[in-house]
Amino acid sequence: MDVSPSDGGIVKVDENLSSSYPIFYFFGSGTEVRLEAVPASGYLFSTWGGDLSGSTNPTTIVIDCGKSIIAKFSQIVHTLTIQVSGSGSTTPTVGTHNYGEGAVVSITATPDSGWQFDSWSGHVSEPGSVATTVTMDSDITVTANLSQIICPQVNWLLVGGGIVGVLVLVGLLVVLVVRRRARQALRLQ
Repeated sequence: MDVSPSDGGIVKVDENLSSSYPIFYFFGSGTEVRLEAVPASGYLFSTWGGDLSGSTNPTTIVIDCGKSIIAKFSQIVHTLTIQVSGSGSTTPTVGTHNYGEGAVVSITATPDSGWQFDSWSGHVSEPGSVATTVTMDSDITVTANLSQIICPQVNWLLVGGGIVGVLVLVGLLVVLVVRRRARQALRLQ
């Protein structure tokens, strides 16, 4: 019997593991052999191929002649959904993107002119940083929160009132200085 796993895992044959593949086993005719596909981290078992079909795992096969067994594995894939609240863009772009289990994805928010970055919502490593990462351990949705920059409005009424107030005070000081000098001049005469 020839046993070959595809990338992403190994096969136990009667509870025995091999360190390299393909591997050949010799069994007598009529022997029942137990096979178990063991996925690597980030993968899952899909189906059997070659002289064995189906997806039952573990499974058994009866040896009646030479057999070629292939275990097929597929990578676990998660969806990253990126959104923007406000006006701006992201890298990767707004929308959905697929990544393998455990992938660390770098994301960046770019506010449009007149807008500023506030934070990320969702499962990110640094919510307060424009550039951060997401570890794909499940389907994840993140949102770049952007807000419009508000320039303070100048209240010209208050500014004008302040200027008038200063002018009145200066005027009063001038009047007081002039009166004082006039009194001093009268005393000297």
